[in-house]
Amino acid sequence: MPGLVDFVDSYSWALLFGIFVVLSGSALLGKFAGVRTKKDNADVEDELKIVLGASLSLFGLLVGFMLSFSMSGYDARMVAEENEAIAIGNAFQRTTLLDERHQNQAKVILTDYLNLRIQFYETLDEDKREKIRFESITMQVHMWALISKIAIQNPNPVLTSALNACNDLYIAQQKTMSSWRHKIPQAAWVVLVVFGIFSNYLIGRTIRNRRGSQSLLLIIPAISALAMFMIAEIDVPGKGIVHVEPDNLKSIHLMLSTTGLAGR
Repeated sequence: MPGLVDFVDSYSWALLFGIFVVLSGSALLGKFAGVRTKKDNADVEDELKIVLGASLSLFGLLVGFMLSFSMSGYDARMVAEENEAIAIGNAFQRTTLLDERHQNQAKVILTDYLNLRIQFYETLDEDKREKIRFESITMQVHMWALISKIAIQNPNPVLTSALNACNDLYIAQQKTMSSWRHKIPQAAWVVLVVFGIFSNYLIGRTIRNRRGSQSLLLIIPAISALAMFMIAEIDVPGKGIVHVEPDNLKSIHLMLSTTGLAGR
């Protein structure tokens, strides 16, 4: 049973630490700048609090919007996995329209294809995932070649549905690949980080007690870093703490194994 560390790569941990260091440094720099200024200017203090409130509000809105964007990408990947399971299940049903010899060949190809699609979602290695994708495309080509050959030799409307099922496999996988990308552009990340830096700087700037505990000052940077880290983990496809599991594909595999419909 993989643990939490197995799902988060070294880059993600470095990202979390880097964001925390930058935001914490901003807050500490703001406090250092604050204690060096005059403490008797009430007008400046009031204006600073207004700017801080506005900055935190905008920063919170940005975090909320980006979380919504990342969740929409995650939902799209979940729907794509469900559509793949439906397409594969439908293709298995269409193999019953073939004669026994071709039916066994088609089931073997579809079983290999199903196993490859499960591996595609389970692996965390990008190079391995790309290799699996090309192997699954090869299985699609073999399946299409088999059904189209039968249809040419014995053209009839029944085999048309089998050909459509093969085409649905290709469409479902293409929709998966179209959803397999980051939804949040880099420019949005830059804006979010800039807002985070200025907001934490202003938080430190409003703290004038030189002897105060630094641990309290690091609470907001830590929370901000965790929020940004979680957004990044949801947005990245195929890895991270929150990633799409091939539950529907596994259900199809279990059903086929139980009913004896799977190849081999």
